[in-house]
Amino acid sequence: MEVSVETLSEAFGFLVSEGFEKAVKAAIARSPEEPHHGLSKFGLELGGPLFAAVGGSSAQSLRCPQMPPEFFPFAVRRSRPDIYVGFLVDNPTLEGEPRTTFAVFVPEKPHRCGVVARNEQELFRWLGAHLDCPDELGTEKGSNSYSPEEVKAWRMEQIGYRTADQLGVVAPEENTPLSLLHEEMRCILIEKRDIGKVREVGQAALKVNAPGAALALARDLTWWLGHRDHWYQLATDLYVGAYTQLGRPLLTRIVRREWVRLYGRP
Repeated sequence: MEVSVETLSEAFGFLVSEGFEKAVKAAIARSPEEPHHGLSKFGLELGGPLFAAVGGSSAQSLRCPQMPPEFFPFAVRRSRPDIYVGFLVDNPTLEGEPRTTFAVFVPEKPHRCGVVARNEQELFRWLGAHLDCPDELGTEKGSNSYSPEEVKAWRMEQIGYRTADQLGVVAPEENTPLSLLHEEMRCILIEKRDIGKVREVGQAALKVNAPGAALALARDLTWWLGHRDHWYQLATDLYVGAYTQLGRPLLTRIVRREWVRLYGRP
Protein backbone atom coordinates (compact mmCIF):
# COMPACT_ATOMS: atom_id res chain seq x y z
CA MET A 1 0.00 0.00 0.00
CA GLU A 2 1.32 3.41 -0.94
CA VAL A 3 1.34 5.55 2.18
CA SER A 4 -0.78 8.69 1.99
CA VAL A 5 -3.42 10.41 4.10
CA GLU A 6 -6.07 8.88 1.85
CA THR A 7 -4.84 5.28 1.99
CA LEU A 8 -4.16 5.40 5.73
CA SER A 9 -7.58 6.92 6.38
CA GLU A 10 -9.20 4.18 4.32
CA ALA A 11 -7.29 1.51 6.25
CA PHE A 12 -8.36 2.86 9.65
CA GLY A 13 -11.86 3.98 8.68
CA PHE A 14 -11.44 7.58 9.81
CA LEU A 15 -9.50 10.64 8.70
CA VAL A 16 -5.87 10.73 9.86
CA SER A 17 -3.57 13.75 9.73
CA GLU A 18 -0.64 14.65 7.54
CA GLY A 19 1.46 14.35 10.69
CA PHE A 20 0.55 10.67 11.02
CA GLU A 21 1.34 10.10 7.35
CA LYS A 22 4.79 11.65 7.89
CA ALA A 23 5.35 9.52 11.00
CA VAL A 24 4.56 6.29 9.13
CA LYS A 25 6.81 7.27 6.22
CA ALA A 26 9.62 8.12 8.64
CA ALA A 27 9.23 4.74 10.36
CA ILE A 28 9.42 2.95 7.00
CA ALA A 29 12.51 4.96 5.99
CA ARG A 30 14.16 4.06 9.29
CA SER A 31 13.88 0.34 8.52
CA PRO A 32 13.28 -0.06 4.76
CA GLU A 33 13.99 -3.81 4.71
CA GLU A 34 11.66 -4.52 7.64
CA PRO A 35 9.29 -1.54 7.81
CA HIS A 36 7.22 -3.08 10.63
CA HIS A 37 10.30 -2.58 12.84
CA GLY A 38 10.44 1.13 12.07
CA LEU A 39 9.66 2.02 15.70
CA SER A 40 11.92 -0.65 17.22
CA LYS A 41 13.95 2.04 19.02
CA PHE A 42 10.85 2.48 21.17
CA GLY A 43 10.39 -1.28 21.54
CA LEU A 44 7.34 -1.34 19.25
CA GLU A 45 6.33 -3.40 16.24
CA LEU A 46 3.92 -1.84 13.73
CA GLY A 47 0.87 -3.74 12.53
CA GLY A 48 -2.92 -3.75 12.60
CA PRO A 49 -4.32 -1.40 9.92
CA LEU A 50 -0.72 -0.53 8.97
CA PHE A 51 0.06 -4.11 7.87
CA ALA A 52 -0.66 -3.35 4.19
CA ALA A 53 1.94 -0.57 4.32
CA VAL A 54 4.66 -2.08 6.52
CA GLY A 55 4.19 -5.85 6.25
CA GLY A 56 5.42 -8.06 9.06
CA SER A 57 5.14 -11.61 10.26
CA SER A 58 1.35 -11.67 10.51
CA ALA A 59 -1.68 -9.82 9.19
CA GLN A 60 -3.61 -10.76 12.34
CA SER A 61 -5.59 -8.04 14.08
CA LEU A 62 -3.92 -6.46 17.10
CA ARG A 63 -7.25 -6.36 18.92
CA CYS A 64 -7.82 -8.49 22.02
CA PRO A 65 -11.08 -9.38 23.84
CA GLN A 66 -10.68 -6.68 26.52
CA MET A 67 -10.11 -3.89 24.00
CA PRO A 68 -12.87 -1.31 23.41
CA PRO A 69 -14.07 -0.69 19.83
CA GLU A 70 -12.99 2.96 20.08
CA PHE A 71 -9.34 1.94 20.38
CA PHE A 72 -7.50 1.32 17.07
CA PRO A 73 -4.11 -0.29 17.78
CA PHE A 74 -1.33 0.06 15.23
CA ALA A 75 1.72 -0.89 17.32
CA VAL A 76 2.49 -3.42 20.03
CA ARG A 77 5.21 -4.07 22.56
CA ARG A 78 5.37 -7.84 23.04
CA SER A 79 5.68 -8.42 26.77
CA ARG A 80 3.69 -9.86 29.67
CA PRO A 81 1.09 -8.51 29.17
CA ASP A 82 1.38 -6.99 25.69
CA ILE A 83 1.33 -3.20 25.46
CA TYR A 84 -0.71 -1.65 22.64
CA VAL A 85 -0.45 1.85 21.20
CA GLY A 86 -3.15 3.26 18.94
CA PHE A 87 -5.71 5.91 18.12
CA LEU A 88 -8.63 6.55 20.46
CA VAL A 89 -11.58 7.69 18.35
CA ASP A 90 -14.97 8.18 19.99
CA ASN A 91 -16.88 8.70 16.73
CA PRO A 92 -14.82 7.58 13.72
CA THR A 93 -15.66 9.08 10.34
CA LEU A 94 -13.85 9.94 7.13
CA GLU A 95 -15.29 13.46 7.30
CA GLY A 96 -14.43 16.37 9.57
CA GLU A 97 -11.16 17.03 11.33
CA PRO A 98 -8.28 14.49 11.31
CA ARG A 99 -8.08 12.28 14.40
CA THR A 100 -4.99 12.87 16.48
CA THR A 101 -5.77 11.40 19.92
CA PHE A 102 -3.48 8.53 20.92
CA ALA A 103 -3.76 6.09 23.80
CA VAL A 104 -2.05 3.11 25.39
CA PHE A 105 -3.85 -0.10 26.34
CA VAL A 106 -2.43 -2.79 28.63
CA PRO A 107 -4.80 -5.71 29.38
CA GLU A 108 -5.38 -6.34 33.09
CA LYS A 109 -3.40 -3.20 33.98
CA PRO A 110 -5.92 -0.34 34.17
CA HIS A 111 -3.45 2.02 35.84
CA ARG A 112 -1.34 1.83 32.68
CA CYS A 113 -4.18 2.54 30.23
CA GLY A 114 -5.33 5.93 29.02
CA VAL A 115 -4.88 8.79 26.57
CA VAL A 116 -1.21 9.71 26.19
CA ALA A 117 -1.11 12.30 23.39
CA ARG A 118 -3.19 14.90 21.60
CA ASN A 119 -1.12 14.86 18.40
CA GLU A 120 1.78 13.07 16.75
CA GLN A 121 4.43 15.36 18.22
CA GLU A 122 3.17 14.68 21.73
CA LEU A 123 3.00 10.95 20.99
CA PHE A 124 6.71 10.85 20.21
CA ARG A 125 7.50 12.97 23.26
CA TRP A 126 5.62 10.34 25.31
CA LEU A 127 7.55 7.53 23.63
CA GLY A 128 10.77 9.43 24.21
CA ALA A 129 10.03 9.66 27.93
CA HIS A 130 10.05 5.83 28.00
CA LEU A 131 12.97 5.38 25.61
CA ASP A 132 15.15 3.64 28.20
CA CYS A 133 12.32 1.52 29.64
CA PRO A 134 9.86 0.42 26.88
CA ASP A 135 8.39 -2.29 29.14
CA GLU A 136 7.06 0.55 31.30
CA LEU A 137 4.99 2.13 28.53
CA GLY A 138 1.76 3.24 30.16
CA THR A 139 3.27 4.33 33.44
CA GLU A 140 2.84 8.05 34.05
CA LYS A 141 6.41 8.99 33.23
CA GLY A 142 7.03 12.55 32.20
CA SER A 143 9.96 14.55 30.88
CA ASN A 144 10.98 18.15 30.33
CA SER A 145 8.83 18.20 27.19
CA TYR A 146 5.99 15.88 28.20
CA SER A 147 3.40 16.13 31.00
CA PRO A 148 1.13 13.08 31.49
CA GLU A 149 -1.02 15.01 33.98
CA GLU A 150 -1.80 17.69 31.39
CA VAL A 151 -2.91 15.10 28.81
CA LYS A 152 -4.99 13.22 31.37
CA ALA A 153 -6.75 16.41 32.48
CA TRP A 154 -7.50 17.29 28.85
CA ARG A 155 -9.19 13.90 28.31
CA MET A 156 -11.17 14.13 31.54
CA GLU A 157 -12.77 17.35 30.29
CA GLN A 158 -14.19 15.46 27.29
CA ILE A 159 -15.66 12.33 28.83
CA GLY A 160 -19.14 11.87 30.25
CA TYR A 161 -18.49 8.50 31.87
CA ARG A 162 -15.33 7.11 33.41
CA THR A 163 -14.75 3.46 32.53
CA ALA A 164 -12.73 0.56 33.92
CA ASP A 165 -10.35 0.71 30.94
CA GLN A 166 -9.50 4.34 31.88
CA LEU A 167 -10.33 5.59 28.39
CA GLY A 168 -13.78 6.99 29.16
CA VAL A 169 -16.95 7.41 27.10
CA VAL A 170 -17.86 10.53 25.14
CA ALA A 171 -21.57 10.98 24.43
CA PRO A 172 -24.14 13.81 24.34
CA GLU A 173 -25.65 14.83 27.68
CA GLU A 174 -28.42 12.46 28.76
CA ASN A 175 -30.53 11.45 31.76
CA THR A 176 -28.44 8.63 33.18
CA PRO A 177 -30.10 5.80 35.12
CA LEU A 178 -28.82 5.96 38.71
CA SER A 179 -27.46 2.39 38.64
CA LEU A 180 -25.12 3.29 35.75
CA LEU A 181 -24.11 6.78 36.84
CA HIS A 182 -20.65 5.94 38.15
CA GLU A 183 -17.99 3.36 37.37
CA GLU A 184 -18.23 2.02 40.94
CA MET A 185 -21.97 1.35 40.55
CA ARG A 186 -21.46 -0.48 37.27
CA CYS A 187 -18.63 -2.49 38.83
CA ILE A 188 -20.89 -3.62 41.71
CA LEU A 189 -23.56 -4.63 39.19
CA ILE A 190 -21.09 -6.67 37.14
CA GLU A 191 -19.45 -8.25 40.19
CA LYS A 192 -22.72 -9.99 41.10
CA ARG A 193 -22.43 -11.99 37.85
CA ASP A 194 -26.21 -11.89 37.27
CA ILE A 195 -26.23 -11.73 33.48
CA GLY A 196 -30.01 -11.33 33.33
CA LYS A 197 -29.92 -8.31 35.65
CA VAL A 198 -27.03 -6.71 33.75
CA ARG A 199 -28.89 -7.18 30.46
CA GLU A 200 -32.06 -5.70 31.98
CA VAL A 201 -30.23 -2.61 33.25
CA GLY A 202 -28.40 -2.07 29.96
CA GLN A 203 -31.51 -2.46 27.82
CA ALA A 204 -33.42 -0.14 30.15
CA ALA A 205 -30.82 2.56 29.53
CA LEU A 206 -31.33 2.21 25.79
CA LYS A 207 -35.12 2.41 26.20
CA VAL A 208 -34.85 5.75 28.00
CA ASN A 209 -32.44 7.13 25.37
CA ALA A 210 -29.30 6.93 27.50
CA PRO A 211 -26.94 5.25 25.00
CA GLY A 212 -23.85 6.69 26.70
CA ALA A 213 -24.73 4.86 29.92
CA ALA A 214 -25.36 1.59 28.02
CA LEU A 215 -22.04 2.10 26.21
CA ALA A 216 -20.20 2.65 29.50
CA LEU A 217 -21.70 -0.58 30.84
CA ALA A 218 -20.63 -2.46 27.70
CA ARG A 219 -17.11 -1.07 28.02
CA ASP A 220 -16.86 -2.19 31.64
CA LEU A 221 -18.19 -5.64 30.70
CA THR A 222 -15.55 -5.85 27.98
CA TRP A 223 -12.78 -4.95 30.41
CA TRP A 224 -13.80 -7.28 33.22
CA LEU A 225 -15.38 -10.21 31.36
CA GLY A 226 -14.61 -9.81 27.65
CA HIS A 227 -12.69 -13.11 27.66
CA ARG A 228 -15.94 -15.03 28.36
CA ASP A 229 -18.16 -15.55 25.35
CA HIS A 230 -21.58 -15.14 26.98
CA TRP A 231 -20.55 -11.86 28.61
CA TYR A 232 -18.88 -10.69 25.39
CA GLN A 233 -22.13 -11.49 23.59
CA LEU A 234 -24.07 -9.28 26.03
CA ALA A 235 -21.55 -6.47 25.63
CA THR A 236 -21.89 -6.82 21.84
CA ASP A 237 -25.68 -6.45 22.06
CA LEU A 238 -25.32 -3.31 24.18
CA TYR A 239 -22.67 -1.87 21.88
CA VAL A 240 -24.88 -2.32 18.83
CA GLY A 241 -27.84 -0.67 20.55
CA ALA A 242 -25.75 2.23 21.86
CA TYR A 243 -23.87 2.88 18.63
CA THR A 244 -27.11 2.75 16.65
CA GLN A 245 -28.61 5.48 18.84
CA LEU A 246 -25.40 7.51 18.77
CA GLY A 247 -24.97 7.15 14.99
CA ARG A 248 -21.54 5.48 15.01
CA PRO A 249 -21.78 2.83 12.26
CA LEU A 250 -18.06 1.99 11.97
CA LEU A 251 -17.95 1.01 15.64
CA THR A 252 -21.01 -1.19 15.12
CA ARG A 253 -19.23 -3.01 12.28
CA ILE A 254 -16.10 -3.45 14.39
CA VAL A 255 -18.10 -4.97 17.26
CA ARG A 256 -19.82 -7.47 15.00
CA ARG A 257 -16.60 -8.35 13.18
CA GLU A 258 -14.73 -8.92 16.43
CA TRP A 259 -17.45 -11.25 17.74
CA VAL A 260 -17.10 -13.42 14.64
CA ARG A 261 -13.29 -13.23 14.71
CA LEU A 262 -13.06 -14.23 18.36
CA TYR A 263 -15.91 -16.72 18.59
CA GLY A 264 -16.43 -17.83 15.02
CA ARG A 265 -20.16 -17.37 14.59
CA PRO A 266 -22.55 -14.52 13.73
